[in-house]
This record gives sequence, structure tokens and C-alpha cells, in this order.
Amino acid sequence: MAEGAVRERYGLSSSDTFEGKFSKVSIEGLLFYVVAFGIWVLENLMDTHKAEVETMLAERLPHTTLWYRNLVLGFVPDTEDEAPVKYCSVDDRGSRLKIKIAGGGAGARQPVTAEAQAAEEAYLAQEKDAGLKITVINEQSDRMAAKLRVWYDPIKLVPSSKAVEAALKGYVSSLDFDGLMSRNGLVDALREVEGVEMVKIEQLKTKYAGNPWTDFGEQQRAESGYWTVADADVTVVYERYRKENL
Repeated sequence: MAEGAVRERYGLSSSDTFEGKFSKVSIEGLLFYVVAFGIWVLENLMDTHKAEVETMLAERLPHTTLWYRNLVLGFVPDTEDEAPVKYCSVDDRGSRLKIKIAGGGAGARQPVTAEAQAAEEAYLAQEKDAGLKITVINEQSDRMAAKLRVWYDPIKLVPSSKAVEAALKGYVSSLDFDGLMSRNGLVDALREVEGVEMVKIEQLKTKYAGNPWTDFGEQQRAESGYWTVADADVTVVYERYRKENL
């Protein structure tokens, strides 16, 4: 309808609509639709192709953080049948790279063995740029502890089902490796539980390795690259939702 030649040929005004000028069974209308849809598909294919080419070029560009990440993920020691590192992030700190690694699977991430880490570090020492220092972080998960107050609809949610506790663990385990976690993101995830009306985080703490518990800020990354939440570290106080809670 915005094409000048079409508007001139059919005598269209700026206020005319396609549905108002062409019947659903109009041959011309169907032809317009088929051609427009074909053009749309072609444009999307070209956009997809462009994105794929850009990704391939970025991955092949040597000595970038992405290149080092792929190097780590693709390395298979002689003593292994497959790459031991399943998760990796690379943080460029000027003359030093901070590389976090982990094995295992989604929701069950864990450190790789000491032998696999040693092999990985020896391989990186051969492949890295001269003078570049690398620190490899291969640790047990950071722990997280939470105290929550949840207002719920008793028709839709039974507290004994521990659906909120399960949603908390699910959210934490589904985060991207070394991804940024936020308080707002956690609240949004918990409010997705059917029957949950309001959520208040009364306390949120995190603990890395042998360090003491510290308060979680508005958002942060796990020092190890990932978190786990133990049952004993979660307290949820359920309150029946009433409008006066607002």
C-alpha cells in the first residue's frame, strides 16, 4: 500500500487499507501476498546467512576471548575420549586472562579433575600469546542462601509442595555459565510460579570456597562461574495473599 507505482495504478489514497481495497478471494490480492511473503522469507534468509558468517569469522579470528574459549572447549587430552571442559568463560584483564571452567551437565556442573585442568593449562601455555598470563578457575560451585517471604493464593498453591523452593533452584541452575544474576531476575522467576502473588527477598547471601558468607548485591557473577542451592540454605515464609497486602 506504500508502494508509489501500486498506489498510482489502483488510485489509492493514504488512508486506504489493503483489506479495504482487496477482497480475500481477489487473485491480485493473493498475488500481492505471495510476492510480499517471498520477499520477506528471502530477507530473513539473508539476515540469517549474514549472522552465521559473522559468527564464523568471529570464532576464527585468533587470540580473541572467543577464540580462547573455543580453544578450551575443544581441547581433548590424550587420556580422554572427549573434551572434559563443558563450560567456559574468558575475561580479558589486559595482560592476563581469567578463564573459568567446569564439567558436568546443565543443573549438575562440577569442577573438572586435577589431571584435566593440568592438561588444559599446559595446552594453553603452548597456544597463548607470548607474555600473556592466564589464571584458570576450576572450583566447586558458589553456594547461595536465601530467605524469602511469599504471598500466595491458596486456591492455586499449596506451600507443602515447595514449588517456590524448586523454582529458586531451577532459576539458579538455568543461568548461563558465568552469567549475571540479579535480584529482579530472581523475583521475576519466582512470580512465574502459579499461585504466587508477591515475593520479597528478605536475605540473599553467597559463599565462595572457604570464604565467609557475604550479602548478595543487586547483581553479580559467581566466582566459580555457577551457583548451587542446598535445601538447608533456603527458607521460605508463606503468607496467604490478601488485597490489603498491597
